[in-house]
Amino acid sequence: MRFKWIYFIVFILTCAMLCPGPGLAIAADSQVLIERPQEDPNIRIGRDMKIPEYSAGERVSLSIPVDNLSGTAAKNFVISIDINDPKKFPFEIDKMSFSRELSYLGGNSRQLISFYATVPLNVEPGVYPITVNAVYTTDYGASGSASGTVYIKIVNDHKKPALKLSGVEFTGDRLPSGKSSIIKLMLKNDGDLSIKDVEVHLSGFTTNGINLDKWNDTQNIKSIKAQEVKPVEYKIYVDPELESGTYTLDLTMTYQDEYDLEYTKEDKVYLPVAGKGDKDDLTPRIILDNYYYDGEYVTAGENFSLTMSFINTSEVTTVKNIKISLSSEGDVFCPVGSSNSFFIKAIEAGINTGKTIVFKPKANAECQTYNINVDIDYQDGDGTKYNEKELISIPVMQDTDLNISAIELPPESYVDEPTSISIDFYNTGRALIRNLKIKTEGDFEIRDGDIYIGNLEPGKDDYYDVTIIPNKEGKLAGKIIFEYDDETDLHYITEKEFNLKVMQPVAPPDPTLPQESQSQDKNNWLKWAIPVAGLLLLSLVVILVIRKKRLKKQEEVDFNE
Repeated sequence: MRFKWIYFIVFILTCAMLCPGPGLAIAADSQVLIERPQEDPNIRIGRDMKIPEYSAGERVSLSIPVDNLSGTAAKNFVISIDINDPKKFPFEIDKMSFSRELSYLGGNSRQLISFYATVPLNVEPGVYPITVNAVYTTDYGASGSASGTVYIKIVNDHKKPALKLSGVEFTGDRLPSGKSSIIKLMLKNDGDLSIKDVEVHLSGFTTNGINLDKWNDTQNIKSIKAQEVKPVEYKIYVDPELESGTYTLDLTMTYQDEYDLEYTKEDKVYLPVAGKGDKDDLTPRIILDNYYYDGEYVTAGENFSLTMSFINTSEVTTVKNIKISLSSEGDVFCPVGSSNSFFIKAIEAGINTGKTIVFKPKANAECQTYNINVDIDYQDGDGTKYNEKELISIPVMQDTDLNISAIELPPESYVDEPTSISIDFYNTGRALIRNLKIKTEGDFEIRDGDIYIGNLEPGKDDYYDVTIIPNKEGKLAGKIIFEYDDETDLHYITEKEFNLKVMQPVAPPDPTLPQESQSQDKNNWLKWAIPVAGLLLLSLVVILVIRKKRLKKQEEVDFNE
């Protein structure tokens, strides 16, 4: 038993040689087991994010930071924006994708996730909270989720649709009693957004005063553009016993903007009436009964001919010494080769006469409708002086100019790997670009390639980016297509071509390689550890046997002595 400690040491050394170190796990079939780390992914959304500021009508990129504050990686991310109340959501819902995928987020790292959206023109200015959710998995089979709130600021300088009554037009200065007359209610959209589904309701009629003459009290208009004026007609009958004066009717207008938000506006219609016995119809008057020019609009900086027709409305009186002067707001229209006034010697009763003048709009005139004021001075046969004023409205258009930059391409792309390309574009003209749509075509897979920008105002710029996935090697051709309309509904198509240089991808490093290397190192360690342990054990046994024989021999010598 005196060698008990030697056996104990041999046993301990053998166990140390044969047993793997702490924290390692080896399966019976030499398969590496993935251990669960001490901490799970710690995902934070919107951490330290500054509040971005966007303008109404702008197409924006909302970039949200996603942080992993732990050392453990997460993968298979699905990140989405939560829409609790669509009416309070600051982006156009039908033009935005609300989810993004992220394949991998390493430990102690950050990724920016971008959502591309359009801010509607009718959005209320203010600060909006945006809730962002994420779900993910891990290498060891666990799953998790995270949520965060980011804030954005919206500014809006656009006027909301404001339909108003800009005037009432009818023949003469006053409505005659005992007769029916057509009146035109001139409705103006005094906002920066188009409106639609306009319903106009006129009320306040009386049986012994002003009433409708077989006419519907409700009229409809399909749409009215921003700053556009459209008439609504009513046939009015004035009772013959009604006294002269001004009478009031009630006007109610309901309409929607281009985002289906509904509005209601009420107004008053004031109608002057020439009552029984009024002799005002004996006064000679000159009115502009018609005018025309080539086309539906004129182009800024280009000459156009304006033809006007004037009529003497009197049935008995000839008017003479007629001077007609034309002027425009801000001198937008300048006469070419003539003065802005002309003279007519006389116009007999019930007769009309015409005049044509060439005008040139200013080259920098904005796209809108401008007025020409017509000032008419004349006399009757007794030398009594009169004055009439008329108004001519002419729409002016600018040439459309969409400037498109060069396409930003990566120097090289790889088969089956997503590649992002982008392009900038600008409205360098003075005209509004309408219904702008962009899409990408080519010999590759395209993700979210079709977008609708809508209107692009003069001086504004925007960008377009798209993700493409090439599925073969070589030089692949593609093109980005721009389609849009001008304010006259003329359609344009512009194409930008590009070529991708696609190569086979380099094989990525195997994430399991370190573990396999560790397993191989352990197996190599076992290969030399076992023989060494056996050799050591055998050496100890031999030493013990020799020692035992020596002791026995020594005992025999001692006994013989």
